[in-house]
Amino acid sequence: VIDGTFEGTIEVGDHALTIGPGAEVKANLVAKTIIIHGTVVGNVTASERLDLQAGSSVNGNIKAPRFAMADGALLKGTVASGA
Repeated sequence: VIDGTFEGTIEVGDHALTIGPGAEVKANLVAKTIIIHGTVVGNVTASERLDLQAGSSVNGNIKAPRFAMADGALLKGTVASGA
């Protein structure tokens, strides 16, 4: 779980990654499952599933075989299936 501010790259392999509601992350994210509640600037790659929760925002490209986006989530970028 990432809460707060982070800048760099986050790669957790076959693990889950959660970006908390108040988090501001400037990084490329790579994980098995990613759940985003906060703000992400960077590319997001999930090998299994990506969930954008209400109030979240992503400014970057997304690549995931399964992708869910709640009402109120913002995305500026492209979405590609597969990982």
